Amino acid sequence: MDQYTLLGMLLDDLEKIPDHEITDLVCGSHLVAVESRVTGLASRVDHDHCGSAQSPPIKCTFESAKKTAQLLLDGDLFHSSIGLASYNSLLPTPPADSLRAMKAQELIIEYGEGKNVAVIGHFPFVEKMGSRFRRFWVLERNPKGDDLRAEHAQRVLPSADVVAITATTLANGTLAGILDLVPKHAFKILLGPSTPLTPALFRMGLDVLAGVLVEDSGQVKRRIRSGCRFKEMKGIAHVVMIL
Repeated sequence: MDQYTLLGMLLDDLEKIPDHEITDLVCGSHLVAVESRVTGLASRVDHDHCGSAQSPPIKCTFESAKKTAQLLLDGDLFHSSIGLASYNSLLPTPPADSLRAMKAQELIIEYGEGKNVAVIGHFPFVEKMGSRFRRFWVLERNPKGDDLRAEHAQRVLPSADVVAITATTLANGTLAGILDLVPKHAFKILLGPSTPLTPALFRMGLDVLAGVLVEDSGQVKRRIRSGCRFKEMKGIAHVVMIL
């Protein structure tokens, strides 16, 4: 499956739920928030331009959230981030019995201890957990420390038992290619604030979704405007969604 088909399947899934008007759009230096049915988040993936909050590059307020979610197909990284946040703002809250209150790093340790684990994206927690696994790789487009460049995915991923993938891969065009490299037996986690908590992703081969629910929209938007990084964010609940 290519990325365009994958995103098209996600967007088609919106036909099952009501549309909502966007009432607010906040673009910070690291995160984007779109408010419609609820407040949806996404990390900014336009790395070359991150560093300061800015006005939205397009007018979205009072627009259809479904229409704005189509920006996932736009090709512009900033627009894609807004599209993903808009998509997340439309999703119904998953049933309580499908959610666990826990962080992604706890889930990775639970399923990956003693196994070969790959994490796509440099999350702060990766520096503290490598000793728990038989082999551990961090693949990153902008590598730090012992990270491997993303180009090593073809060598590493076929050997992985557990693969944790940043949900920014939905916006930067790489998720479909990554999933093609992961063996069928591997346990696959999509994680981060951009993660859509939708069963549609399970149909694409993912096993667990590790994302967030916004509990205090006002606080979240203030922190985004101030340039807050996700690891410093308040007003959210970390949850994992399991099929």
